[in-house]
Amino acid sequence: MKKILIANIFGIGDVLFTTPLVSALKKGIDGVSIDYLCNARTRPVLESDPDIAAVHVYEKDDLLRLWKEAKPKFLSAVSGLFREIRQARYDAVFDLTLSREFGFFFMLAGIPKRIGLDYRKRGVFLTHKQRFTGFEGRHVIEYYRGLLEYMGITASTGKTRLVLDEGLEKWADEYLETKGAGRKRLIAIVPGGGASWGRHAVRKRWGPDRFARVADILAEQSGPVAILGDSSELDVCNEVAGNMAGNPLFVETGLGLEQYAALLSRCGLVVCNDGGPLHIAVALKVRTVSIFGPVDEKVYGPYPPSDRHRVITAREVECRPCYNRFRLPECAYNGRCLTGIRPETVAEACRELPGETGGIKENI
Repeated sequence: MKKILIANIFGIGDVLFTTPLVSALKKGIDGVSIDYLCNARTRPVLESDPDIAAVHVYEKDDLLRLWKEAKPKFLSAVSGLFREIRQARYDAVFDLTLSREFGFFFMLAGIPKRIGLDYRKRGVFLTHKQRFTGFEGRHVIEYYRGLLEYMGITASTGKTRLVLDEGLEKWADEYLETKGAGRKRLIAIVPGGGASWGRHAVRKRWGPDRFARVADILAEQSGPVAILGDSSELDVCNEVAGNMAGNPLFVETGLGLEQYAALLSRCGLVVCNDGGPLHIAVALKVRTVSIFGPVDEKVYGPYPPSDRHRVITAREVECRPCYNRFRLPECAYNGRCLTGIRPETVAEACRELPGETGGIKENI
């Protein structure tokens, strides 16, 4: 039986972009067992996936904290992870970390076949690699799918997926009942996202006043609206709610990732920025309308393109997309790639989406 490890230590969206790779490996190799190495934040989106046997966690921030507090604790944590990987006796690793250090780590762990993208010549310890300068010109998923050739697998276009535990789905239904949503057509407005961008996350965010206007239009014409975000986004979510002429059904920023995803799965529509919440919704097959500013939607957007997922960009803004090869230049145009998008345009895109009937997913 072949054992394969997939290593991706980046954000939620990027991890979800690897799920078609997981599916292709399961279909293409009889009896294969697939494990995953990720960061702590993305762990919940993988643990319930039946195609993934085990999840290893690498958390850079925790290791840095241990290094500062006590070097022996740091060494113990690193050696513990090394033992986990070495003792698993993997036949191959898809190393998507873009890191020379991880390549060396996997070589020392005795993994004979090390497949990945050679970014800035950091792939020196990879045994099978593709030259890579950054994601551009085609979707991230297509880059990952191209690595399957080293396993003798040809995969067709794949879709991202996120598998929820049945208990979480029940929790989401009960939660909505307590909020008075029941089986109504709930619309989620998610004004944050882009946490992996750190201090630059605001460069991906459409204005709270604009989200508020869309929320008002949809609440009046389509159904109840909820404002959602994570714990770090309370201020921006409250700002959206405060700018609304009416009131949202509720504002929620205190959920864990699993609960957050479960709640999104029960929505009929998610309106959001480019970022993790978008990709969670797409993987859950929930309709989306997303706003893309500096980032190329052809590379990082919903995949494959679908009329269920509308991407809104500013027209006649020649400088976008400016995020390229993991670099975001200073903006000399006051973020016009976002400010040039009108709330009425976004609301109209929501109304034009193909609808679903039954349950809370009804026509909008």
